[in-house]
Amino acid sequence: MTVAATATTLLALSLDPIPARDLGVFAVLVACCIGYGEASRRTERARRQYSGTPHIDLNSVWMFAAVLLLHPALTTALIIIFYGHRWLRVAHRVVHRMVFNIAASICSAGAAVGFLAAVGHYHAFADLPRDIPTFGLVAAAAAVFLITNTALVCTAVALSSPNPTLRTVTADWSDYALEAATLALGALLAWALADWPVMALPVIAVTLVLHGKVLMRQLREAARTDAKTGLLNTDAWYDAAHRELTRAGRHGPPAGLLMIDLDHFKRINDTYGHLAGDDALRAVAHTITEQVRGYDLVGRFGGEEFVVLLPATDPPHLVSIAERIRDRIAALVLPVRANHGTVLLRDITASIGIAVHPNHGDQLEQLFTAADTALLDAKKAGRNQVAYATEPSTSDPAAATAPRKHFDGTNSP
Repeated sequence: MTVAATATTLLALSLDPIPARDLGVFAVLVACCIGYGEASRRTERARRQYSGTPHIDLNSVWMFAAVLLLHPALTTALIIIFYGHRWLRVAHRVVHRMVFNIAASICSAGAAVGFLAAVGHYHAFADLPRDIPTFGLVAAAAAVFLITNTALVCTAVALSSPNPTLRTVTADWSDYALEAATLALGALLAWALADWPVMALPVIAVTLVLHGKVLMRQLREAARTDAKTGLLNTDAWYDAAHRELTRAGRHGPPAGLLMIDLDHFKRINDTYGHLAGDDALRAVAHTITEQVRGYDLVGRFGGEEFVVLLPATDPPHLVSIAERIRDRIAALVLPVRANHGTVLLRDITASIGIAVHPNHGDQLEQLFTAADTALLDAKKAGRNQVAYATEPSTSDPAAATAPRKHFDGTNSP
């Protein structure tokens, strides 16, 4: 509501006379964005279906061109037309989210216009020389647009998430690179409409190709990603882990495999419903990824099981990481969606089995067998524990000295 009120205020402050020359450019931009919207309709529907992060749209091409060329009131009208067309022709999204997106885009455009006005070039792009200082001015205005929009969207995502972190509220860096590319295309489109209008056609064609490439990337990511947790799915994790072990070889540094199974998870689904179970799975997945390095391979192995491959990690360190993951999961207090409203979910615990390459085998299947056996040992010992697999020939010192936690708080070697 605050963002919408700000956007409305910006519109009210921009109701000064509109130059006649802007009306023709406005009509061209409306035709471009609607024509583009129709041409990319199927692609955009697929993008929305497979988008698992804050959705980076390609509408900045038209918005930023409007910022550089049009009166702010016409820029606002263009933004509303674009989103209205998307809502009618692509997907009927939740209305309040669409209103927020419109308002955030208007505020971002207003911030860019305000920057141009502050440096004395408000609504003057068509008359500016095409030189390096003008390029820097346009790039700075684009940066203001991008930063403002990112801040507004990330704030909204953070406020609507139960356990927001920087990783969960922001998009991937490649998405922001995409947004920067669309702003650059917007500047090219403005230049074309100001100096050589027919060149707008190649800009539109490039945008359509870029849109399709983005869809292909999202399809590839969707094929590798578990829909509920955002982790690697079983096939993608197995392929990546196999490549990592092959690269390490027999005489490379040790790599650890953790098999993590949530204890009595069925009780959560039976007591609170499957939505609560899904919330718990997402929270556990996030907890695991927070406790490992960015290049460690974390995947959902099915149901309530997770797997982690940690390259170049020695056995004592593996035990320490596994215990930390177990502690963090046990400490979770989650607001989850239950059958009769939101409830606080506590007492989630996990049992973890550890195997090490090459100590427990050269092949990934051998590591799975060893880690799975250790996981069963942890469950038989009372659950909420970490167990280190017994090595085929000689016992590893870490296996002999690693403490195994019990529910009564005691440790045993």
